[in-house]
Amino acid sequence: MFPTFTLPPRKLWSASMVALACCCGSVAAQNFSLQLADTDPLGIDAFVPGLDELGVGGASGIKGDLDYGFELDTEYNSNFRLTETNEESEFSIFFTPWIRYNSDPEGGAKVKFSASYRPVVRRYFDNDQLNDVNQNGELNLRLVGSRTEVNLFTRFYELTGTDRLTGSFVDGSLITSGIRASRQIASRTSLNAGWSYGVSDYDSPGLEGSELYSMYFGGYWQASERLSIGPSLRYNITESDSAGTRDAWGLLTNIRYQLGNRLWITAGVGPEYASFSGNGNDDSSLNLSADLKAVYLIDARWTWTNTIRTSIVPSPTDTNYIVNDYGFQTALYRNLTRGFAYGGIEIHLSDYQDVGTTTTTRDDDLNYTAFLGYRHPLFTERVQLDGRVSYGINDGDVDWQQLLVTVGLQMEF
Repeated sequence: MFPTFTLPPRKLWSASMVALACCCGSVAAQNFSLQLADTDPLGIDAFVPGLDELGVGGASGIKGDLDYGFELDTEYNSNFRLTETNEESEFSIFFTPWIRYNSDPEGGAKVKFSASYRPVVRRYFDNDQLNDVNQNGELNLRLVGSRTEVNLFTRFYELTGTDRLTGSFVDGSLITSGIRASRQIASRTSLNAGWSYGVSDYDSPGLEGSELYSMYFGGYWQASERLSIGPSLRYNITESDSAGTRDAWGLLTNIRYQLGNRLWITAGVGPEYASFSGNGNDDSSLNLSADLKAVYLIDARWTWTNTIRTSIVPSPTDTNYIVNDYGFQTALYRNLTRGFAYGGIEIHLSDYQDVGTTTTTRDDDLNYTAFLGYRHPLFTERVQLDGRVSYGINDGDVDWQQLLVTVGLQMEF
C-alpha cells in the first residue's frame, strides 16, 4: 500500500471545518476571486496532514456525531475600500453559529456522511447598509471499499469583504460540487479520477462571475516506502462573459514524499496548453502549472508549513483579461503550554494576460502580506480565544496598504 498519512475521520472533519471557517473570514475575502480555481475545497485528496492532527495547539478530545457552537469575531480594517488615497477604516462584528453532523466520528464505516451549516451575521459600524447574513454549508458522502474509495461533495458559501483582484468591497457567492474516486489496482499502484464544477457570482455591480469545469485522471506508483510518483492528465473549461471560453489541457507529474512522521511533501508540476475563444480572440498560450504543500514537524513545539500554488481565473473587473496568479505562503507554528502562536508571510504575483480586444491597459499586481496569530483556550478546551494581525502591501494597478486586526471567541458545546 502507499505510504500515505490518513487523518482520522474526526480530524479530517475538523480540518475541513477550519478551512470553511477561514473562507468565511475577511482575510480570505482578499482572495475570493481565486477560490473558483480550487477544485478540492474540502481537502478530500489531502496527503499532507492537518495542523490539528500534528498536535498544534493540543487536541480537544471532543467527539460526537452532532456538534454545534458559535464564533464571535471583531475586526478592524484600516483600508476598507482598498484605495491608494483617502483610506476609509471600518470596525465590524461577525457572529457565526454553526452545526455539523458526522455519521462516523470513530471511523471504520463503509459509508460516511457529513454535513455542516454556518450562517455569518455581519454588522458594520460605518457602513451599516452592508449589514446582512451570509449562508455557508457543505455536504460530503464517502463510500469506502477494500480497494476503492468514492467521494461526492458539494459546497456553497457566500462571502463579503475586500477582494484583492477586484480592488473593492465585494458581495459574492461560490458553489463547488464534484466526485472523486481512487482504486488500488496492485500492491504498489493506484489510479484516481475526478470531476468538479464551480460557479462564482457577484451581487456587486460591475463585476462578472465565471464557471469552471474540471476533470482529471492519473495514478501513483510506490517507488519506495517514502516516495510515490505518477502522472495525471487534467482538462479545464472556464467560461465567463468578460473573457469568453478558456480550454486547457495539463500534463502533470505528481510526487508524494513522507519521511516518518516528521516531513510530508506533495507536489504537482507540468505544462498546461490553453486556447481561448469568444470576445474576438482565438489565441493560445503555454503556461506552467505548479502546486506544492509541505509540512515539517521540527520538534514537539515547532511546525513549519509551506504552500506554492498557481491559479488561473477570468478577471472579474476587466474585459478580456485572464489572471495568472502565482502564490506562495510560509508559516511557523509554536505550540504553547495551552494553545499556539504562529506567524508567516504570503506573496502573490498576479499576471494579467489579455485574451482579446481590451479598452484599458492593466498592470500586474504584486501583493505581500505578513501575519501573526495566537489561539488560547479559556477555562476549558471548548472555549478558544483567537487573535490575528495582518499587514498587506499591494504594488500594481492600484497601490494600497491594509492593516487587519481580528479578535474572536470560539465555543463548542
